[in-house]
Amino acid sequence: MEKSKHENLLFETFHDIAPVSPDLWKRFLEIVEIKSYKKGRILQANLLDLYIVLEGIIIKRENTTKQVIDFICKKQFIFHNEEVDDCYFEVDNDAVVAFISNDNLLKLSNEFPKFKDHMKHFGADVLKRRTLRGRFIVLSAREKKMKLLELYPEVYRNCSTADISSFLGMTPNYYSSIII
Repeated sequence: MEKSKHENLLFETFHDIAPVSPDLWKRFLEIVEIKSYKKGRILQANLLDLYIVLEGIIIKRENTTKQVIDFICKKQFIFHNEEVDDCYFEVDNDAVVAFISNDNLLKLSNEFPKFKDHMKHFGADVLKRRTLRGRFIVLSAREKKMKLLELYPEVYRNCSTADISSFLGMTPNYYSSIII
């Protein structure tokens, strides 16, 4: 059977992290769910379930203020932690994601010890992005806008000014006035 576009992207994402044996890939495809979501949909999952964004943009928002905490784009990962982190994940542009439950992640790790390399990378990627917003604090408004364009070109092109300015910690009017 020919692989779908999204399965190919998923394989590429995994293989970039660490080699994927045919047995691991076959088992992985048995447990992964590839799902499509429309703009505005909230991703639901249990604690530490994994989403891998294959297409589109997901926004991580703070529950009470709705402020944008992060943008998760193609080939990036989400470990669900909204119960602990007081947040939720909302689809901004129609998205396609690969979903793997925490239970299935643990089973894969036990069946295929090499999969633990992938798991370490998923965790490190999530933590790295978490520290990114902290680095924006010390930048000027113009530098923030330029850095956003460099790191998240698809967000710059596709997301609303309100969401981008929320992420950068400025008003939409001020954000729009910055010339780069």
